[in-house]
Amino acid sequence: MDEENSKENGETPHSDTDDEEPIDREAAHFASKFASRRHSAMVFSSSMKAGHNGFHRRPVELYLVRIYPACRAVWFYMLQHNIPHILVDIDFSQGESQLPDVVRKQPHREVPIIVDGDFVVFDGPAILTYLATTYTHHAGYGITMQTRMLSESIVSWANSELHRAVGFNYIYPQFLDKYTLPDERANEALIEHGLKQLSHHLELLEKKYLEKSTFLTGNRITIADTYVATILLQTEWLGTKLSMWPHVEKWLSRVKNQVFWDVVHSSHTVFLRELESRALFD
Repeated sequence: MDEENSKENGETPHSDTDDEEPIDREAAHFASKFASRRHSAMVFSSSMKAGHNGFHRRPVELYLVRIYPACRAVWFYMLQHNIPHILVDIDFSQGESQLPDVVRKQPHREVPIIVDGDFVVFDGPAILTYLATTYTHHAGYGITMQTRMLSESIVSWANSELHRAVGFNYIYPQFLDKYTLPDERANEALIEHGLKQLSHHLELLEKKYLEKSTFLTGNRITIADTYVATILLQTEWLGTKLSMWPHVEKWLSRVKNQVFWDVVHSSHTVFLRELESRALFD
């Protein structure tokens, strides 16, 4: 599926019954109205046909926390490419004993995790590679081998270096106790360092990728665009503006216009509204 999926193509996003609640009690002091709980929601494509995209197989189980970027990227890919799946929301704040066996047995106890028959795969890029290889013939990665490899390279970079800068060094230390350093000065230094890294990466995207191209790998949208955009979306928690990087700003707007974007990011959107509401009364 290498053509751009946009809302303008007339497709109707599939909805999920409980998309309005971010499942992460670590953020409860910012979004206290959201009840943390685990639940499952089965999601099937309306175009299911036996033997197409592996539909003769059982649905893939996706274990996720919906405000985490990698989880959203994997879920988005499944919806885009009609991969039947079951969502299992995870609440780590309930304690290890309450986690599903597949999460407790995974050495890193991190999501996303997928279970597909005998296969258990964790980490966003690895899961996407598995899904692309098993179900989609690498749809969404680009037409040529060169573009596919560039897409995979950008996804790998985004999952590690970009997410480290944006998430773990800049955004999360300001919101989530789990990632906040105990020493206030050290935490402030970490945040300042993360902001500098974010600016560097935005400049890189602006000048090296998007100055002459519509998308990160060329003129067609790929999984690389989705993955990078999902991570950059975390900066909205602080109301960060991208006007200094106009190519990035316009590109992000195009990526957000894909079918299923609003479905997958609804928890993120509700969380933002709660932050904005609290800011008005602080």
